[in-house]
Amino acid sequence: MNPQNAAADPEVSCFLTANAGSGKTSTLVNRVARLLLRGAKPEHILCVTYTKAAAAEMQGRLYERLGGWAVAEDEKLADQLRAIDENPDDLATARALFAKALETPGGLKIQTIHAFCEKLLRRFPLEAGLSPSFQVLDDLIARDLAQKALEGLLTLPEGAHRDHLIRTLKAQKFEQLLSQFIYQHDRIREALDTLLAAAEHNGLSFSGYLFKRLDLDPPMTPEQVVDAFADGLNWDVMPEMARSLATINTKGNQSLSETLLRLSEARKNGEPFDFETLHAVFYTAKGEPRKDLCSSKSAQADRDTLERWREPLAEAVEKRKAAETALNTLYTLRLFEDFSVIYQDLKRRTGALDFQDLISRAKRLLSGATMSQWVLFKMDGGLEHVLVDEGQDTSGDQWDIIDALVDDFFSGAGAPIFQARIDRTIFAVGDEKQSIYGFQGAKPDLFLGKRQYYQTRAERAGKRFVVPQLVQSWRSLPQVLGFVDSAFDAPDLSEALNFTAERILHDARRSERPATVELWPPIYPLPVPDLGESDDEDIAPVDASGAAPAKRLAQQLAFHIAQDIKQGRSVIDKGSRQARPMHAGDVLILVRKRDALFEHIIRELKQAGVPVSGADRLKLSDHIAFQDLRALMRVCLQAGDSLSLAAVLRSPLCDLSEDDLFTLTRDEKASLWQALNRLAEDNPRFSEAQNFIGWALSEAPQRTAFDFLGLVLNRRDGAGRTQRQRFVTRLGVECEDVLDETLNLALKGEGVGAIGLIDFLNLCEFNASEIKREQEEGGDRVRVMTVHGSKGLEAPWVILPMAPGFKSTRNDDLLLMSDEGDLLVSARGKDGDPEAVSALKSARALREAKEGLRLFYVALTRARDRLTLCGYRGSRAANGPFPDWYDLAQDGFDRLPREAVVGVELDTVVEFGAPKAPSEKWEPVFGSAGASKNAHEPSEKTELLLFGERAPLMTAEAQAAQIQTGLPTFISAAPTPDPEADVVWRAVSQLSDEDRSAEDRAPSPLAEQKGQGRFGRGLKIHKLFEILPALPVADRDDVAARWLKRQPDLDDAQRDEIRQAVMGVLTDARFADAFGPDSRPEVALAGQVGVNARGEAVFMSGRIDRLVIGPERVLVIDYKSNRPAPDSAEEAAADYQRQMAGYVALLRQIYPDKSVEAALLWTDGPKLTPLSEALVNLRLSEIRGH
Repeated sequence: MNPQNAAADPEVSCFLTANAGSGKTSTLVNRVARLLLRGAKPEHILCVTYTKAAAAEMQGRLYERLGGWAVAEDEKLADQLRAIDENPDDLATARALFAKALETPGGLKIQTIHAFCEKLLRRFPLEAGLSPSFQVLDDLIARDLAQKALEGLLTLPEGAHRDHLIRTLKAQKFEQLLSQFIYQHDRIREALDTLLAAAEHNGLSFSGYLFKRLDLDPPMTPEQVVDAFADGLNWDVMPEMARSLATINTKGNQSLSETLLRLSEARKNGEPFDFETLHAVFYTAKGEPRKDLCSSKSAQADRDTLERWREPLAEAVEKRKAAETALNTLYTLRLFEDFSVIYQDLKRRTGALDFQDLISRAKRLLSGATMSQWVLFKMDGGLEHVLVDEGQDTSGDQWDIIDALVDDFFSGAGAPIFQARIDRTIFAVGDEKQSIYGFQGAKPDLFLGKRQYYQTRAERAGKRFVVPQLVQSWRSLPQVLGFVDSAFDAPDLSEALNFTAERILHDARRSERPATVELWPPIYPLPVPDLGESDDEDIAPVDASGAAPAKRLAQQLAFHIAQDIKQGRSVIDKGSRQARPMHAGDVLILVRKRDALFEHIIRELKQAGVPVSGADRLKLSDHIAFQDLRALMRVCLQAGDSLSLAAVLRSPLCDLSEDDLFTLTRDEKASLWQALNRLAEDNPRFSEAQNFIGWALSEAPQRTAFDFLGLVLNRRDGAGRTQRQRFVTRLGVECEDVLDETLNLALKGEGVGAIGLIDFLNLCEFNASEIKREQEEGGDRVRVMTVHGSKGLEAPWVILPMAPGFKSTRNDDLLLMSDEGDLLVSARGKDGDPEAVSALKSARALREAKEGLRLFYVALTRARDRLTLCGYRGSRAANGPFPDWYDLAQDGFDRLPREAVVGVELDTVVEFGAPKAPSEKWEPVFGSAGASKNAHEPSEKTELLLFGERAPLMTAEAQAAQIQTGLPTFISAAPTPDPEADVVWRAVSQLSDEDRSAEDRAPSPLAEQKGQGRFGRGLKIHKLFEILPALPVADRDDVAARWLKRQPDLDDAQRDEIRQAVMGVLTDARFADAFGPDSRPEVALAGQVGVNARGEAVFMSGRIDRLVIGPERVLVIDYKSNRPAPDSAEEAAADYQRQMAGYVALLRQIYPDKSVEAALLWTDGPKLTPLSEALVNLRLSEIRGH
């Protein structure tokens, strides 16, 4: 049995470790399919995934598998069942699974843990102590509530601990601490609960336990530590020592004498002890011990006395650090408790839960002694099989929920009343080497611990339990995986990845051709040019930024990508397994964070003409499109804000140039808005900009932020382009997401009271919304993203540009936590930290360094055919426990067999520079194909290291042949006519083309229309006739004016003309019956009006504008806005007459006992023109073809 089938065996519980690309998703799908084949009910299976995308992918693949079984031929289906170790005779069962899965109420349970918890709580809200109508907070509302909680925190009347922290931490660090309360709230709560439990276990108060944890027993404040030290000094010898030192005529001894005398006098007078002054005697300003306390050998006795004080002083220094840390931690946690109480109260009052609440509430519900068994039983009769994806990234609380769900599987309790065909099982798949979400609470060692826990429980219960490994890779070619194994072939690296010193090995199953693994030489900073006496002194430093290593690396990458696409470098197609020319979508560029290198790469790819999808995540407030709209709103609130107005004028909203701005700002006495108004008369560009700004100023006061932004983006310029189109034209398609998210933010803002422009701008001040842009395989653009975002993705060519000296942003956290639950505050920096805090920092650094190695592993294993490693050097070198990524790559090449690595000249378009230190020089390694005799002799040329082979270029003929064979056959096949398509439903206005001119025919709805046109005017009139008659008479005119005001394609004159036309009809007493209580708007109508001369049924469909149904008469009315209006219905267009005749024919069938009449209501006049009986019958005979 192969490892995949062993792991998918539905009768055994399993914890599967799967290397990257080894087919874990296929194994999950196979296991669920085999469970269903063995009789497990779909509603009794739960599959927990890490992301929504993973859930959607797995569900899609499962339905594809089951759907394929439903229609497969017998022989093919039998082979497929045999391939997964199932009975090939179970054909009927396999074919029925697709329908069975579709018919399962609620569908298959393949969902994220948060989605599962939400569904659970909605089913059992009362048992969980929740309102049945609770809502789940999205990020925006959660941040808004957290911000309100912080504001409430700062206004608490009792705040001694808060005030102490403000004094101790200063403003900037205090703000850092408060922000940490928000983004690490759940982890702080978990650590605090751990500390409280530990204190209770040791029979201590929380403060007592905290001080004891810092070796302060009994607890002492910093002042008490200083006082205790002072009391231990021999004050009696201090005056004599000072006088002795005063006799030695040196500057150092004189200063020391004065210090000792001052301390002695202060002690004698009962003044507080100046600890810092004495500390300065023994230590320098940098905290280093002074070597010579006395500068004369004659003062040996005094020197010995002072040296005896050094050790107690050092102890006091450490104790004071510990006491300050304990006190700051205690006060911080009290402040956190205050914040948490306010935050929870705000959520409770709004009836809302955040994502962590879903987890904690579900955990409490499933762990309760009285309610859990009832809940578990009522969950569709109980769960029998639980599958966990990405087990290495599952947090402790999430595992607690899974534990509660499967606890009975190994105890025998809670077994279903009707015995299942197979034992209840748990299945988890993960790879500790790919655990990269530590900042979200993931602990890779927890996955290993859970594996041991369930294995032990299964053995005790006599259940089968397996722990297979999938080392075979179906994604990458052998050279890619060979390099990965070499890069981590060191005991400390292996231990960091998979918690064992054993070598990491992969078994590549692909063999189409050799892969390409290349390491480029690093790019070094260039010397800063000497500007001398240059006249361009202000500009030269800006121009010199082009020499930045990150920019040069991006230029080099863009050149090579464009070159390989143009030359037709081949890749192996994933579907056909045949070579084809590469395209932009085959390239995946991975960076560690979205920094300057990230931006340079996207910019340079665009400059090189390479299609690129843009950033995988966009921070809304950082995007220029959002900033432009924000500037516009600021101008609308204050037209004199010249800075914001300048931003608007330069934006796509007005599209003025820099020269235009210089022209507007020549008059220094006038504001920018005044200058624009003055110059608009003589300059068409200024005039258009002034009209737009003036329009915005008039609209903004009466609009919500959402309405205003919608109007702005839909407003058309003189050329008929909307502002949205102008943004996209100038900033690219990615700004579409930004514009949409800005509108979403404004709409969500209304839910938290941010309705007007001022409220929305305030909301934007602390909004940190990010747009996640899905960049899955299959597009034709280069994808540039972080390694975290690439989890689960792959590409034929992966490029890993590496920046030096990575520094985690979490190093700035003041509140430090360990995996074991320690929690301390670092307030003074590294020099002021006690040993316990330093230990926490060191542990955090090691933990993050190990996660950095796992991140490097994830990046390398995304590549299928080609892996390019490159980077640049900077002034900041790596100082962590492991080498940086570029050094790891170099070490990996050094460990490869020398004959397998060759040096290849690299085409360059930038200067690579040279290292400052000789020891850093680039040393290409050559094998048999190299030109150098000495493997470590630096080459004069710019060369890269190559492991494997370069993919060949495809000839023009081969590319053409590949494109030809790639076309599906249906492209050239004629469509098969449908013999049964005899009946055509048509609108009554289109029953005959006779007498219809081209201008009478309706325009295509897809055609771009400039302005409103006559059809746009008519549609708006129809809409007003639909909504106004239902309103009180007194409100109609105002509602019409406000509705028309929201139509961006109308000017004021057009709005007024339409309003008067509509109100002229509604206020005319002649038409009172048409809009009375017996009338109905927009009535849909369809049916058969007769049989034509060929014996074919004639069907019609339409929508009546107004239908009046009286006791004896039915009147059908259609609005017409043509100008000028005809005097009689006989003079109206034939289409209109046929339309009304068709309505009459259908209504006579519905109301055979009533008189049915038709009339056209013209807004020009207004006038009502009834159709005579003779005219109706004439047009009906035309329709029927008689």
